[in-house]
Amino acid sequence: MKNKIQNKVLFQNIFEASGEGIIAVDEDGDILTSNPACEQLFGYNPGELNDQNIDILIPEKYKHLYKNYIKKRGPGLKRERHLWGIKKDGSTFYLNLRISPAIIDGEDITIAFFWDATQEKEYAQELEQKVQERTQEVMETVQKLSESNIRLEDQIRITNLAEGEAVTSKNIASEIAKNFPNGFVAVMDEQAKIIFADGDALEQLGLKPFYQEGRSIDDISVFSDERKSQIKESIRKTLSGTHLSFEVTYKDRYFAVNTAPLTDKNNKISSSLHVYNDISKQKEIEFTIQNALKSEQELNDMKSRFVSLASHEFRTPLSAILTSAILIGKQNGDGKTEKREKYLARIERNVKNLTIILNDFLSLSKMDEGAVMPINKKFDLISYSKKLVKETNITLKKNQTINVSSENKELFVHLDVKLLNHILNNILSNASKYSSEGSQIDFNISEKNKTVLLEISDQGIGIPQDEQKYLFGRFFRAKNAFNIEGTGLGLNIAKHYTELMGGTITFNSEPNNGTTFSVELPIQK
Repeated sequence: MKNKIQNKVLFQNIFEASGEGIIAVDEDGDILTSNPACEQLFGYNPGELNDQNIDILIPEKYKHLYKNYIKKRGPGLKRERHLWGIKKDGSTFYLNLRISPAIIDGEDITIAFFWDATQEKEYAQELEQKVQERTQEVMETVQKLSESNIRLEDQIRITNLAEGEAVTSKNIASEIAKNFPNGFVAVMDEQAKIIFADGDALEQLGLKPFYQEGRSIDDISVFSDERKSQIKESIRKTLSGTHLSFEVTYKDRYFAVNTAPLTDKNNKISSSLHVYNDISKQKEIEFTIQNALKSEQELNDMKSRFVSLASHEFRTPLSAILTSAILIGKQNGDGKTEKREKYLARIERNVKNLTIILNDFLSLSKMDEGAVMPINKKFDLISYSKKLVKETNITLKKNQTINVSSENKELFVHLDVKLLNHILNNILSNASKYSSEGSQIDFNISEKNKTVLLEISDQGIGIPQDEQKYLFGRFFRAKNAFNIEGTGLGLNIAKHYTELMGGTITFNSEPNNGTTFSVELPIQK
């Protein structure tokens, strides 16, 4: 008999500690019992729902749906759906409902689980407080009962009554644990042996064969030694009287764990209750929000850098153009033709640089909109490259030269001329910009199986080894290039355009020993 009373206390702890709303109703829909979470969910005082009909929890226009749903029975039938509920104050809310038919003491009983679908995120935060409050209430009740001094006749009558209630409570609590909607519950002793465990998640995680009465946590072979130690440590702390709340992960699922100490008939702590609630959905929402915030921050940073770069990069060539134009106006006399031509060449060079910068910003915008698609046409790559180099010569530093070489006199390809022009202009511009006056830039074109290989080598400052992995990133500028004009967009766009045409772009570089860029593109697509 004493064991039955202890079972009642054990399962009452589980019943009271659950963060889900739980009620048991008979065939007529009368509520036999409800837990505090259910009363709180619907806004009722403790015990106020008992002996009421479930109709009071249902909005008028949905009552026929509830009745049809709850009255459908069958062996092992478990159903879950989203429905509407009504609180004591008349307000309605969206909730999840899961029912489990059961036969207890020969009567058909329906156990219903409720949880507010609009408050899933707050659920995990409130669970710890609910567990502590309900567990404390049970402890106080047990304490009062053990201290009561009642007559022998009353004791016998209460004991007989308790035996019957204990059986019913155990059956109901077993159904609750077995169908625990979002996790599982487990009770363990001081030796980390399992006294009781049940819940949907045990089956889903493949842990049901391990969480059996009498087995030890050390017997769970699928757990790592570290996980076993963590569980045993939480048992030890709980048995010392501490309520714990923490999170664990297993098989890509997240669980909020709340523990509470359980007492025996002598009011001595004898076992540890662990309630595992699946919070994977809440975590998914949390991670989505974090990623969205991170993306928003990155976008804001990118916008700031864009504005800063744009203002600086436009200002430099425009200032040079304005200065040269003013100086030309002062060179009207005889014998000053050479100076005028010098200033005109400077204007032309800076207009060319300004055009490259504008093309970078326009290309960036089109790329983000997904508006860039290659339009291939047939042309001779050799003659095209020589013409491009001739146009580029005006932007070179003093005495710099570009040497074009190829074993082919002609090499016809099917590529997008505009995209290729942007790629080569950026690489050639960088080769000149990051090299000294009087240096040579080599531009070699070769045929390789069904592809063409374009290699551009310079004798410039090179790229630091530890920064090479960032080279194709948007707005990236190497630390040895901060004092040299540039947007940090050119190579990012060049890589994107190369890949759009089915090609690849790579490089080799050593600081102070120059850089070689290799662009490999299909001859025909």
